[in-house]
Amino acid sequence: MKILFLSSWFPYPPINGAKIRIYNLIRELSKYHEITLLSFSRTISVEEARNNISHLNQYCRTVKVVAARPYNPNSRDAFKGFFSLKPRSVVQTYSSEMAELVAETLKSDTYDVVVASEVNMPYLVSQLASEVAGIPIILDAIEIALAKDAYRQESSPIRRLRNGLTWFKLKNFTKSLLHQVDACTVPSEQERLNLLEIMPNHPNIKVIPHSLDLERYTDSYGDPRPNLLAYTGSFSYHANLDAAYYFLDEIYPLVKMSVPEVYLQIIGNIDGVNLDKWPVDKSVNFTGLIYDVRVPVAQSWVSIVPLRVGAGTRLKIIESLALGTPVVSTSKGAEGLELVDGKNILIADTPSAFANAVACVLQNPDLREKLSYEGRKLVREKYSSNVMGASFNALLENVVHSDRGT
Repeated sequence: MKILFLSSWFPYPPINGAKIRIYNLIRELSKYHEITLLSFSRTISVEEARNNISHLNQYCRTVKVVAARPYNPNSRDAFKGFFSLKPRSVVQTYSSEMAELVAETLKSDTYDVVVASEVNMPYLVSQLASEVAGIPIILDAIEIALAKDAYRQESSPIRRLRNGLTWFKLKNFTKSLLHQVDACTVPSEQERLNLLEIMPNHPNIKVIPHSLDLERYTDSYGDPRPNLLAYTGSFSYHANLDAAYYFLDEIYPLVKMSVPEVYLQIIGNIDGVNLDKWPVDKSVNFTGLIYDVRVPVAQSWVSIVPLRVGAGTRLKIIESLALGTPVVSTSKGAEGLELVDGKNILIADTPSAFANAVACVLQNPDLREKLSYEGRKLVREKYSSNVMGASFNALLENVVHSDRGT
């Protein structure tokens, strides 16, 4: 069948969790269907994205890209959003260029289904998809936990009021979208429950986790280095920034007391981050952005995920496990993944417990080997892109055939 695929991220190169999901989904669906991709470009320029279209043409018949409007809460359009029932982020980032591109594409050809993939974005491509008439619509990777938690966990009365308004708008906007589409996927069971709170009777909300192309994780990347820790993330995302600071400030000194030879690499773009007041020392290396993190993660003894806030399924954990690098995480960091503490991951939620778990893996090669083996096994069984592709394709076939009455 013919798929019109709307993407909130330009999926190549697949260098963050959102792009990895979308890239793998397109690659898997292309085995069975013809895909036309219309995508926003966020982290790279439109010109750079267009230079990468040739790679995506392996999987897509047509690829077109437009620049995304970055969300600026202080802009005039964002201010107008206060008076809209839609979330301000959707109002301010609305792209007439993308809306026109969708309309033109639908006029020039016919499609069997529209897929709109968000992955942590403010629902703009979902809104555009929902406005398409006469074609089945599937929304992919809807996540609302971040806004929900921001409201429910806020203690400041003023910020709670503001977060409450955001949550109220997002909740109602999400409900309106769900009314207009045929199916919706979420990356975790918790997100499925979140959507069912909003619309208890929706018949087609399916959990399809983020995944990896495991063939990309079978090479030899060098031996893991004793005492080396790694933390990867996009530090433009406040949850990753908070996690890195929390680890350095409250956990790392305790690890060093047990393992003085420990050293840490923090992998990710830190442009615009002021590190002047951060508690760092000579054993900590900020690498900056590395497009392919497989080598530094595979060569680390332990991967840490000390997240305290945020939402979504952590591809950084799946990637580490696929590489055989054991993970120590908070409960929040491991949220949404089918992990078992002590079997394929270590989970700890206080600074002392987290530091102790890290030290245990650093000092116990047998424990590291067990966690490494069980982690790889879990990823093969649950988080392979082949599994994701088969699940999504089954949903797509069911939606389209049900719509046709076949």
